[in-house]
Amino acid sequence: MNWFHELSSIGLAVFVLTLTLVLSVAGVWLVTPRVRASLLHRHFDNGSIAGLLSALIGVYAVAAGLTAVAVWQNMDDAAADVGREAAAIAVLYQNLGGYPPLLEKQTKRALAAYTRHVIDHEWPMHLHGELPPNTLRIIEAAQRAILAFEPASEGQKIVHARVLEAYNRLVEAHWRRLQAVTDTALPIELWVVVTLLGLSAISACFLLRVDSFQLHTALTLLVATPVALVIYFIAVSDHPFQGGISVSPEPYRAVYERLILPDPAIQD
Repeated sequence: MNWFHELSSIGLAVFVLTLTLVLSVAGVWLVTPRVRASLLHRHFDNGSIAGLLSALIGVYAVAAGLTAVAVWQNMDDAAADVGREAAAIAVLYQNLGGYPPLLEKQTKRALAAYTRHVIDHEWPMHLHGELPPNTLRIIEAAQRAILAFEPASEGQKIVHARVLEAYNRLVEAHWRRLQAVTDTALPIELWVVVTLLGLSAISACFLLRVDSFQLHTALTLLVATPVALVIYFIAVSDHPFQGGISVSPEPYRAVYERLILPDPAIQD
């Protein structure tokens, strides 16, 4: 289903709305004559069917509403993870300025390469729901150099402690981001529940007794359209790193362009 979540926001909206509305019209055309042929309306009038329809719409509204809140919260959490990692890069980069010049240049260049790699290589993979290989290898050499450093003064001890703390935050945020790429999507079971509840609400419209096919179709579409819009919203927000509404790598670009690029320490 990756192709589904990789559609643009407009493309996904057109797909979901078109599919739902076409199925609704087809349902009225196919089911209504058979309902009338079965003489079902002798036992159930429009009032009874309207009550059933209201109950189904109410259940769907609660389930879909809770689901929509959950997917939007996942989106917010993923964006927060990205922001935390970008902030950790900025803090670590600035703290590295307290090291001796040679170590400062080595570690800053490694961190700059890592940031560039996230923007240029990892993010395109995230857009397809894929995880990159071990990207922390880019800063492993810098990590070993930091751990091997022996502070020679109280000031260097303070700087070293801050660097280690910032590095640990970076690693934690890195893994949280990778986890968010694959673990924040709704389970297929919940998708089945929301979809079937929506279809049940639309299907109840087929039971209404309306003499005009055009009017019956219009009433059915009035119910089907909000159902389709809610499903569209859930779908477009379901995968935080894919689709028309997705988490942006802009925090990394901001750190790279405003903090790292102007620094003479990483220039040859």
